[in-house]
Amino acid sequence: GHDSWVSALVVSPDGRWVATASYDSTIILWDARAACISQEWFAHDDRVNSLAFSPDGRYLASAGHDKVVIWDISGSSHQVATLEGHTRTVKDCTWSGNGAYIASRQYDGDIRLWDGRTFQPLPFQSPSKKTWIKPLPESTHVAVGYEGWIRVWDMETRQEPLLWKAHTDQIRDATFSPDGRLLLSASYDRTVKTWDVRSGALIHVLGEHKGGVHKAGFSPCGKYIASASWDRTVRVWRTRDGCCLATLSDHGDSVLHVTYIPDGTMLWSAGWHGTVLGRRVQDFMLDESKF
Repeated sequence: GHDSWVSALVVSPDGRWVATASYDSTIILWDARAACISQEWFAHDDRVNSLAFSPDGRYLASAGHDKVVIWDISGSSHQVATLEGHTRTVKDCTWSGNGAYIASRQYDGDIRLWDGRTFQPLPFQSPSKKTWIKPLPESTHVAVGYEGWIRVWDMETRQEPLLWKAHTDQIRDATFSPDGRLLLSASYDRTVKTWDVRSGALIHVLGEHKGGVHKAGFSPCGKYIASASWDRTVRVWRTRDGCCLATLSDHGDSVLHVTYIPDGTMLWSAGWHGTVLGRRVQDFMLDESKF
């Protein structure tokens, strides 16, 4: 694994690769199913803050000190472009679903857009700072939040957006369910919550973590939720009733990232001290008939 804090964990769209980045300046490319290292390289002069795969899985973008670097990973990994223009450390980068653009955000909130094919800068007026934004896959709803608040727009009806106080502390992650009906939020208040997207009604509170929850997400089928916490555990929950089905304590330190691969057969997580673990779901999921 890494020698320091794991800052990013992402899965390629085809489920073949898992990529992790760290404050030790390295990127590791893992075989997603064999859970072994395929390639490792020094990516930036300083820590690596974020990673994003291109939709076709050929490229990997990494965000570092004041730039984003594009790597071709189709063979032996090599740098093909450097996206420069940020004036401060770049915190996040992401690739649009159609591959048309790359978005990057520096620590003060300033956002830049780049052409996803030519890697040239695009004109863009950065929105309000200190927000996160999550679009629904079919683009009927958009969620925006800051601190403990969530605001959801219905892009079809254009009605007044829903706004509610979701958590008592900072929201660290939020995502929509695969079918678009639920919004999942994870917070430093030690809870994960599910919400009805259309009404904003609270569905379940997943409250067994003993520390702040850093990341959470749905399984590809939407039936399960995985969460990563400062309490050194990954927990797996059943979506329909909020029941905790498994508690994984194999990291031995705070867990910062968790995600399923696209076919749902592997669950990957990464921890504070550089540990990266890939697990077969069938090895830890109990027989649901017992619940």
